[in-house]
Formats: sequence, C-alpha cells, structure tokens
Amino acid sequence: MNMIIKRRQLILATLVVALGAAVFVNWYYTGNKSLAPDAETTAADYVQNLGEAKYVNAEVEGTEDYFEQMRFNRKKTNDEALDKLNKSLGSAAAGTDEAKSIALEIDELTTNIKTEDNLVNLISAKTGGECVVMITEGATQVVVQKGLLNDEVALQIMDIITRNTDLDPTKVTMSEPK
Repeated sequence: MNMIIKRRQLILATLVVALGAAVFVNWYYTGNKSLAPDAETTAADYVQNLGEAKYVNAEVEGTEDYFEQMRFNRKKTNDEALDKLNKSLGSAAAGTDEAKSIALEIDELTTNIKTEDNLVNLISAKTGGECVVMITEGATQVVVQKGLLNDEVALQIMDIITRNTDLDPTKVTMSEPK
C-alpha cells in the first residue's frame, strides 16, 4: 500500500509532537508533585503547594499597607466631596452666585487633588520612600515612611513644596506613622 503523506497530516503530526514536548518540559521543570496530601506531606507543605497567590483583601501589618490605606481614604474623601459638589451644582440654577461659588469649590478641590498627587510623586522620587500628602484649607500634612524623616529630608520636602506650589510654608506639617 502506497502511503502518501498529505500536508494536513504533516501539520497535525508536527502539532502533536510539539504538544508532547511542551507537556514533557512542563512536567520536567515543575516536578512530579501531586497537590493531594499523602502520608508524608505536612499541612504546611500542602498549603504551600496550593499556590503562592495573595488575596486581594488580605490584611498584612506594615507601613506599605498604612500608605495604601491613607491613599484609599484620601481618594474616597475627595470623591465624596466632589460628588456632593457636583450634585449641588446640578441643583443650583445656572448663572447664579451659588452656582459660581460651587464651581470655584470644584476647581479648588480638583487643583488640590492634582497638587497632592504631584507632591507625592516628587517627594517619593526625592526621598526614595513612601509618602502621602493631604491639603485641606491652606494647611498641608505630609506623612513619610517611618525612619525616613530627618532634618535633611524635611528641608527637601519643604523645598519641593515651596518650589512647586503657592502653599504657605508655615502651615506645612511633616510626620511619620507610628
């Protein structure tokens, strides 16, 4: 019987060989570990074999989580204030003094949010650590990573604030988390 290899059969055979090679390489590098516990596997080994993923809402102690929580709280507060102002602006009659004052408040809030983000980026780049900046009614609060705040860093932060904003330097407060 004369066997003629067609093009489709050749492609199919190549794909089967490539799949087999991929399965072998995967088995070789991951080892022959079973996820099911046996008599020799301890509970800690079994849990480790389940994966190394971290849960999104897992709570872990540390300053990184402190700064993440501070950023989240600041964003939530700013979003709530912006929503309230937008609702007030929507209910105010167009062209009235009330609408103009609400629009000015919205502009001031968005400017403060942008300024806070810019200051955080500049301070983090200059100091090499985490920080959060909050601007409220002319007062500025800067919280830097624990162990980072000293006279030199305080001067750098003050220099960044005075060069990049028109905020009052006497109303700037710097601190570290406890």
